[in-house]
Amino acid sequence: MATILRSMAALAAFLVVSAAVVLLPFVAHAASPTGSGEAAAKHNISSLAFARLLIEAGRYRDARVFLEQAWPATEEKKIERRFLLGKVYMRLGMPRKAAGQFEAILVIRPDLTRVRLELASAHYAAGLDEKAKRHFELSLADGLPSSVENAVEGFIHTIDARKRWSLHLSAALLPETNAVRRTGSRTVQIGGATFRLNEDAREAPGVGAQLAAGAAFSPRIADDVRGHFALSSAAKLYEKSQWNDISLIGEVGLTRLFDGGALSGGLRLGRRWTGSEGFQSSVGPWASFERRISRRVRIRLRTHLDYRKHDERDDLDGWRLAVNSSLRYALDSRTVLEAGPLFDAVEARKDHRSSRLFGLSGGVSRTFKNGILVSATASVQSQRYRGKDPLFQTKREDVAARLSIKWVNTSLKFSGFAPYLGYSYEKNRSNISLYEYENHGVLMGLTRDF
Repeated sequence: MATILRSMAALAAFLVVSAAVVLLPFVAHAASPTGSGEAAAKHNISSLAFARLLIEAGRYRDARVFLEQAWPATEEKKIERRFLLGKVYMRLGMPRKAAGQFEAILVIRPDLTRVRLELASAHYAAGLDEKAKRHFELSLADGLPSSVENAVEGFIHTIDARKRWSLHLSAALLPETNAVRRTGSRTVQIGGATFRLNEDAREAPGVGAQLAAGAAFSPRIADDVRGHFALSSAAKLYEKSQWNDISLIGEVGLTRLFDGGALSGGLRLGRRWTGSEGFQSSVGPWASFERRISRRVRIRLRTHLDYRKHDERDDLDGWRLAVNSSLRYALDSRTVLEAGPLFDAVEARKDHRSSRLFGLSGGVSRTFKNGILVSATASVQSQRYRGKDPLFQTKREDVAARLSIKWVNTSLKFSGFAPYLGYSYEKNRSNISLYEYENHGVLMGLTRDF
């Protein structure tokens, strides 16, 4: 508790000094207030300077009324008004309203680290730990004074220790040029003979509804131990129901917290439906490790081992091992780079269904003015199958490349949901032409974290 109090005191001191730096260019020295807007005019001081004097006098309710009615003409004065109003809301015990003011400032000026810290503090006070942690972590990349950095680290540790639940929802329309990921060729060579492919074996465009949801609950077990309960689902639904693909994954386990990171593990269960029928069930252990190496660098490692059993295709039954790792580097509070390798090993009853996949992925995200968040990711994967394809009498080898770009407008929200647009491209090359395909897709949807 003493550590947290010292952290809060250090952060508060930094925010007070930062507030002065933010407001100094905007606020002139003024005479003492008399308690009204008319008094401000009488003493020939600006309305915002008068509001600040009310705040310094501890008259927060008067300052709130005054600021809510003020309409500055310049962008600098509008930023100052929102900053002061956010501080007043915090003093009056309204952190959610305060967060709204600080968020509006960052939409215009995402480079203001001190405002980001105020926003993180407001989310923290409102109990919105995931949002608070995100902004605290982003602020670390801007090179804070050591005392403030220690305070922020203390807040992050406290958030990890008290975190209980989180929720994510998104929905989008997804027009694709090849929704079924099939070859565009009209013919295929088998044993030196040419065969014409049926329409249902070739590429086909489609417009799907893409839905995703996830929830996690972390009850306290001991001082640095938390329970882990998570459920996530994803669905792509089409007018042609045979194209539908729905998955559901549940996780139970424990998380061990330590300074700058966490180690988790447990049991994972999954269920997948394709078309209108059940396709696959899976069960097995999972583990994850996360560590913040420095204020800019974080590493993540996640792995799971599942035994997969298929409803109608027992030749596909077997174990699957997946390993994903990434290194995240924050250039500053607005720009984040991430890259890492991945590995996927599939065992099946039939050798030609067993494979090994190696890949590399990377991405960048950046926040711009007006609340625009742009992210781009790319990956390359090589997959080789163990046995010869019984039809083509050769071992299948694929190389897949994927690229996606996403644009999110965080300043334009509908009941808390932010709109986003995206574009994706994927191409699979194979030594068996039947498995080659190309696909372009466009995402148009809404997303929200709770």
